[in-house]
Amino acid sequence: MGLNRNFRTLVLAFAAIAQLTGCTGANPSFSLLADENTFNQTPTVTTGKIDILWVIDNSGSMASSQQNVADNFSTFIELFNAKNMDYRMAVTTSEAYRAIWQSQEYARLRDGTDATGHTGVYVIDPSTPDLQQTFLTNMLQGVSGTGDERVFQSFKQALTNSINLPYGFPRQDAFLSVIIVSDEDDFSHDAQASISGQYSNVGLHTTQSYVDFLDQLTLSTSGARSYNVNTISILDQTCLDTLNASFPGRRIGVRYQELATATNGIIGSLCGDFAATLADISNRILELTTAFYLNREPNPESIVVLINGAQIPNDPVNGWQYNASNNSITFHGTAVPAAGSQITVRFDPASIK
Repeated sequence: MGLNRNFRTLVLAFAAIAQLTGCTGANPSFSLLADENTFNQTPTVTTGKIDILWVIDNSGSMASSQQNVADNFSTFIELFNAKNMDYRMAVTTSEAYRAIWQSQEYARLRDGTDATGHTGVYVIDPSTPDLQQTFLTNMLQGVSGTGDERVFQSFKQALTNSINLPYGFPRQDAFLSVIIVSDEDDFSHDAQASISGQYSNVGLHTTQSYVDFLDQLTLSTSGARSYNVNTISILDQTCLDTLNASFPGRRIGVRYQELATATNGIIGSLCGDFAATLADISNRILELTTAFYLNREPNPESIVVLINGAQIPNDPVNGWQYNASNNSITFHGTAVPAAGSQITVRFDPASIK
């Protein structure tokens, strides 16, 4: 009798443990063992593909700003080439929105102008012959465009108008980065007449509506976005006064900054160091492109990251960081993995599997 009583007590004890651990299903199991995620960084996965749309303000006051981008383009592109990234680049203007009411040609990706010549290359990639000169011809869009700049509507037209379907841009499995270069602000709205300067106009499209558009276009969520928007524009009154001294009528890019902030983009000044700003933009694109999402929540102190077997430091400048908000690992600076790399993330999980 004593033996049976002890056996029954043992059975009840095991049952109590099962209830406490929540493992009472048909296949009870739990694990707090160390975990490991391995990623292959190749041009055939989303993290290896980058599509970049430059939105160039081609109104009358933009000649010097366009030239500044041209003069510093090598700073921007060298990081993508060094990491052997699968990138594609295209150009549109701040008047592409005119395709809504006028010719679809306004929305076509740009390959130059009638004044400077046409390259015939609408989407640039690493194999493009004389890549830098091709980009400069495509990007230097002149100053004959309308003064009613509607950058947001324009990049939407460039990314969705059927006239650009033959170019396959953007790719659905690529990270999309929009780079706005403008000395005005956006006043996109549904009507044809200009409402430039009318921030309180009830018809003015909200910045959030373009976040929603880009989320939908790229199949993104607020926790894991596969795009960002960057701006090189007028950021403060000092810059505005300086530029208006030579060509009045410019504006601080308030809405550009709002959209860049909402999408983890870089905000650079038209009065600043273009080389530094373009380097910051390319670095940010690479950081966001090389975000790796873990399959379990880790104990952050336990994370070990290796690239091709070499351990990488936890460092916000030239290393990796863990982002608790979306359970991902991102890389920075010299630690950004090149195409073809193998990334291994080892960690102790924070909770029972």
